[in-house]
Amino acid sequence: MTVDKQQLKTVLITGGGSGIGLETAKILLESKHYRLVLLGKNRLKLEAAALALGGVSETVSIFTCDLRDSSQIRKVVEKIIGTYKGIYGLVNNAGIYPLGGLAETTEAIWDEAMSVNLKGPYLLIQAVAEAMSKNTEGGRIVNISSTAGILPNHFAFAYSVSKAALIHLSKTLAKELGKNNITINCICPGIVRSPLHETYHSSRSELEEFYLKRGGSFPLGRVGEPRDVAGAVRFFLSEEATWVTGDVFVVDGGRLLL
Repeated sequence: MTVDKQQLKTVLITGGGSGIGLETAKILLESKHYRLVLLGKNRLKLEAAALALGGVSETVSIFTCDLRDSSQIRKVVEKIIGTYKGIYGLVNNAGIYPLGGLAETTEAIWDEAMSVNLKGPYLLIQAVAEAMSKNTEGGRIVNISSTAGILPNHFAFAYSVSKAALIHLSKTLAKELGKNNITINCICPGIVRSPLHETYHSSRSELEEFYLKRGGSFPLGRVGEPRDVAGAVRFFLSEEATWVTGDVFVVDGGRLLL
């Protein structure tokens, strides 16, 4: 099928270097309707992700940016808009998972969690909203929260609070920006295989044991795969979801039913 590059819809994805973000990029490329822009601070990681997607091309590009810095975000968004004549979608997927309860959570840990998991999405939405409002088809924003934002994770105080706040940010801005035909929806994944978990396990066998034990306790009997979440992102970006906004969509294998 020949693709008209002028008709491609530009979608920004943060945290696209691995896990859910990279799988989202892969699944969106399959439809041949999107031009993907991977956004992040680590250029080497972005380059590796672009290579996994077939290399930098007319449908895949990378831009480096500190997602906690409003000035950098404004500049890079302006550059993307100038290059591709608009922005259709934004997937706020980047996040960090600091461990610790109240006693272990220092002010610095708290501030970092809020900066990456909450401030970054807010700044990006603020930066893209005007451009999206000018699109004839409006705009689509998908925020990746967590089931921890609904039912707090044990020993993950700052993470759970930041993800709960991201849910409410999604609802609040969905209400405000609906008049501009911008939809904002929030996905709450449960435990999904991703590099996020590798940091907290000393070996691959220990990590696999964690996945097996936790997944075995869920109604569907397994932890999630990145593609399980990517499929939900694709739906919220699609024409089938034009009348869906402010939704909080759980993808967790039944974890919250326990």
